[in-house]
Amino acid sequence: MKYGDSHLFSPARISPNGRSRAKKGDCPRISSCFRGAFLAFPLALFLLPAGCGRRKLSSDELERNRLFAEILKREDRRTLGEDDFFPRNLHFSTHPEVRQWCAVALGRIGNRRALPWLYNALHSSYASVRAAAAFAVGEIEDRETLKEEFLRVDPRAASELVAALDDPSIQVRMRAVEALGKAGSPSDSVEIIRRLHALPYEGSPVEQTYLRLAITALTRLRDPSAVPALEKLAESPDPEIQWRCANGLYGLRARKARSTFLRLLRSYNPDVRAHAARGAGICEAPDLADALIPLISLHDPDSGKPNSLGVRASAVEALGNLRNPGAIPAIRKALQEAPIVRANPEQVNFAVQAAAALGNIGAPEGKDALVPLTRIQGPAAVSAVIALAKLSRGNATFFDLVRLEDFTTEAARRAAAQALGEVGGPEAVRRLKLMLIQAASERATAAEIRAVPAAVEALARIGVEDLQTIVEPYLASHDGVILRAAIKAYKPPPRRKAPWKPLVEAYQRMAPGWDLEAKVSALSALQPWLSEQDVQAVLRSALGDRQRNARVAALSLLRKAGATDVPDDPGPSESATTDITYSILAVSRQNRTVATLETERGNIEIELYREDAPLTTANFISLARGDFFNGLSFMRVVPYYVIQGGDPRNDMEGGPGYTIRCEINMRAYEKGSVGMALSGKDTGGSQFFITLSPQPRLDGGFTCFGRVISGMQAAQSMTAGDKILKVRIEEDHTLFDYRRY
Repeated sequence: MKYGDSHLFSPARISPNGRSRAKKGDCPRISSCFRGAFLAFPLALFLLPAGCGRRKLSSDELERNRLFAEILKREDRRTLGEDDFFPRNLHFSTHPEVRQWCAVALGRIGNRRALPWLYNALHSSYASVRAAAAFAVGEIEDRETLKEEFLRVDPRAASELVAALDDPSIQVRMRAVEALGKAGSPSDSVEIIRRLHALPYEGSPVEQTYLRLAITALTRLRDPSAVPALEKLAESPDPEIQWRCANGLYGLRARKARSTFLRLLRSYNPDVRAHAARGAGICEAPDLADALIPLISLHDPDSGKPNSLGVRASAVEALGNLRNPGAIPAIRKALQEAPIVRANPEQVNFAVQAAAALGNIGAPEGKDALVPLTRIQGPAAVSAVIALAKLSRGNATFFDLVRLEDFTTEAARRAAAQALGEVGGPEAVRRLKLMLIQAASERATAAEIRAVPAAVEALARIGVEDLQTIVEPYLASHDGVILRAAIKAYKPPPRRKAPWKPLVEAYQRMAPGWDLEAKVSALSALQPWLSEQDVQAVLRSALGDRQRNARVAALSLLRKAGATDVPDDPGPSESATTDITYSILAVSRQNRTVATLETERGNIEIELYREDAPLTTANFISLARGDFFNGLSFMRVVPYYVIQGGDPRNDMEGGPGYTIRCEINMRAYEKGSVGMALSGKDTGGSQFFITLSPQPRLDGGFTCFGRVISGMQAAQSMTAGDKILKVRIEEDHTLFDYRRY
C-alpha cells in the first residue's frame, strides 16, 4: 500500500481557515514531513466547545488528560525525552491506564533503550500493564523491521515473552503470544504449539481469541514444524478455527497440506471454503482444479446453493496459481453467467480476478475470454489488458486484439503502459516512448502525466538499450512518484564512472521536507556502492535530514557498510503540532465519533477509535471537514480482502502532502475494520482501507482507527473507481472542560 505525492508546498494555497485550496489530485508537499498534519487541527478542533457539555472535570481526570497529552506528544515526535518521564510513569503512576498508555507509546516510538523498562513492566501487578508491555516488546523487536535496519533482535525479548506465556492472566498470554510471533524465531513455535494442545476447541471467547492469536503467531514465525499442528487443529468443528488454520497453512506455504485443503473445500461455511481454496492454489497439484472449478460459478453445480464472491474470487485466483489450462473453459463459462456491468458489482469484481487468473495460467486459449473484457470500460478491462499482454509476449498480434487508444482514463493508461511492458518488442517500445513525449507536452492531461511512472517501469522491464538516456532526466523530476520510478529503473552500465553520482545528486536536490519516499528510495538505491567514500559521505549527511525516515534509511545503510561510529537512534521526528492540540486530543479521546461516507454505492458509517488512534482519527476528521475526500474514488478493490480510497492521484501513490505517525494498537482487523494504508512505518496520510473479511495478518502492522457500524453491504458492492461523494463527521462531545484551555 503506497503513499506519496508530487508538488512543493505553496503557502498561497492555504486559506485563512488553514485548509488547503488545492484541487482534487493536486498534492502539495510541505516544508516539513509533518508540518501540515495539524494545520487545520487547532481551528477545526477549537469548534468542539460549541456543542460540548460543560461538566467541570475532577483533578484526577485533569491529571490523566495532562499525562495522556504528554505521552501523545512524545509518541508523535518519536522521542523518549531526556528525563525519566516514561520509566517513572510506567512503573509508578497511580493510574493503571497511564502505565498502559506509556507501554503502548514506547512500542510505537520504537527506541530500544526502552526495552529494560518494558521487561520490568512485564512483572507489573496490573495485568493490563503486563499485556501492554508484551505488545510493546513485539513492536520494538519486530524482526522484519529490525532486519530492514540491519539490526538483530534482542535475545532477551523472546525469553521474556515465552515466560509471559505462563502468566496467570489470559490477556497477558494473548499479547505475549502475539508479540512472540513478531520478535521470536522459528524455534519458539515449539512453545506456542505446546500450549495450543492444552486449549479447548470450544473455550470462552477470550480463550478463542488467544487461540486465534496463537495461530497468527505460528504463521509469522514461518516454522515448517508448525504445519502438522495446524492441520490437526483444523479438524476442529469450529468453522472459525478451520478457516484460520487454512489461512495459517497458506501463510506457511504448506504445499503438503493438500488433503487438509481438499477436505475444507467441502465445508458448508463460505469463509472456510474461501481460505481453503486460496490454500489449494499453492499446492502445485494441477488435479486440484477439479475441486476448485465448482466454486467459481454463481451457484454450486451439485447443491444449487449460491457461491459467495469471496469463494468465487479465491477459487479463481487459485486456479490461476495452479496454471492448469483445463480450467479455462470453466472460467470462460463463469464470466458469461451474468452481465459484467456496473449495476452488477459482484460480477465486475469477479471478472477482474478471473482475468488475472487467465493471465497467470498463461495458455493461449485464454485470449478468447480476455478480448471481450478489454472492450468493457472499467476495472475488468484494466485487468484483462494486462492479462492479455502476458499471453502475447513478443507477439505483435496483441495490437490487433486491443485498441489501446480507447484506454484514456488514468487507471486505463497506466494499465496500457504495464501491458506494453509485458508484450515487449519494437511496437511496444515505440508506443511507450510516445507516451513519454505526450506527457512532456504543455497540453498534457493529468492521465498522461500520471502514466509516466508506469511507462518508465515498462521500458525498464523490456530492457531497451537507451534506458539510461530515458531515465536520467527523470531523476531531476519534481514529481516524487516519477522520481521514484526513475530511481527504480536506474541501472548504469558496468564501466560507468561514479555510477552513484546521479542518485546522490537526486537526493541532494530534494528540499528538506520533500517527498519522503523519494528520499528513502534514492538513499536505498545506493546499496551497491556502500564501500565508496562519496556514498558514505552522503549517507552521513542524511543523518541530519529533517525527515526521520530518511535518517532511518541512512543509518541502516551505514550499519550495513560496517560503520560503528553511528548513533543507535535516528532521533526525534519534527512536528508543528502544538501543546494545545495534544491537550484537545486528550480531553476529546472518549468522544464517540462517527464518519459517514456517502458513496455511489450507498452510505458507510464508521465509528472512529479516538482513544486507540488519536492522531490518525484527528487527521481523518480534519481532512473530512476540509472536504478532502469529496469526489475521490476507491481506486483499489480486492474481493474478500479490502477496498482502499483517499488518494487524490488515484494510483495508490498520493496523499494530502504530509505524513502522519503510525498508531499501531491492539485492535484486531475483523470484517469492516478501517486502517491506514502505508508503504512503511510512519508513511500514512489520507489513504485508508476497509477490510471485507477478517485479516489477521494485518494485526499489529497497520493503524486500525475505526470499524464499520452500518453500510457494510455498500462496502462489499464497491468496484474500483466508485466515488466517495462526501464524508460527514458527527461527534458526541461528552467530556470537554474548555475553560481549562
